[in-house]
Amino acid sequence: MSRSNSRLQDVRRSHDIIEMIGGHKHKPPYICPLPQHIHGAHTPSFSVFWRDGVQHFRCHGNCNLVGDVIDFAGYMYIPNYNPSDKHRFMAAVAYLEGKIDISIPIPEKEIRLSGSEWYEYLPIGPDALAYARSRGLNEATVEKFRLGQKENFLVIPSFEEGRLQGIKLRNVLPGTFRYMSMDGSRQSLFNCDTVAYSTLPVFIVKAEIPCMLLHQEGYLACAPTGGEGGWTERWRSYLALSSNIVVGDNDGPGRALAPKRAALFGAKLVYPPDPHKDVDEWMLADHAGFKTQMDQWLKEAAEDGSK
Repeated sequence: MSRSNSRLQDVRRSHDIIEMIGGHKHKPPYICPLPQHIHGAHTPSFSVFWRDGVQHFRCHGNCNLVGDVIDFAGYMYIPNYNPSDKHRFMAAVAYLEGKIDISIPIPEKEIRLSGSEWYEYLPIGPDALAYARSRGLNEATVEKFRLGQKENFLVIPSFEEGRLQGIKLRNVLPGTFRYMSMDGSRQSLFNCDTVAYSTLPVFIVKAEIPCMLLHQEGYLACAPTGGEGGWTERWRSYLALSSNIVVGDNDGPGRALAPKRAALFGAKLVYPPDPHKDVDEWMLADHAGFKTQMDQWLKEAAEDGSK
């Protein structure tokens, strides 16, 4: 989207940087309010000015940031904002339009995992790799999602805003319990950084492996690490700009919980056709039918989002 179209110009005319920082138009310059600014001293370094009919700001101090009111909102409220990143830029626009509220996820200062644990389980071992292949994952997907092995477990790390949030362990031995989370993990949205603030349709599935399979097939997809019943409020902001499609499982829990998730996201709710229990089983058993139906759902979501 061009930065000069009418929608963006309306947003720029409707907001004032000085009012947003609580300043007074007759008392510049101001102390820089941006969270990227490191204040060794409270020396005013932030100026607001007009150029080509558009209000801009510039920090003349250590953060040295510059932009218009959309960029100001982005730097203030959108994690890892970069004005050249169209998804985060449009998230800033949506914030100013009131489509995303003040609960936009801000990276937390502390998490229980140190953030580097996933390195310890690379490269992936032969047992975990064989299991990943048996589930349909190719080596490019294994590498992209940084999968590893810990004893008899497939290691599946999950990240949000580039930070490790948790590690899921999938037991590769038959006849034993399937999943557990590593101590220190917190619930997260798997594949978050690929789908966050996207304006394209996103599939929301129950678990990490179907999410990886959909990604492998070229679809935007994510999954809550807590399973189909998991939920945390920050995910709503990550997916506020996309047309979302919840793919439920054809079993008791799936039929009970998937409608609730669809309601939370305002998403379209779909299920794999009988006799398939879940989307990954369906993909492996009937790839052609899977692709045809997924592409149809994608087309319908895109059309709904353009209305």
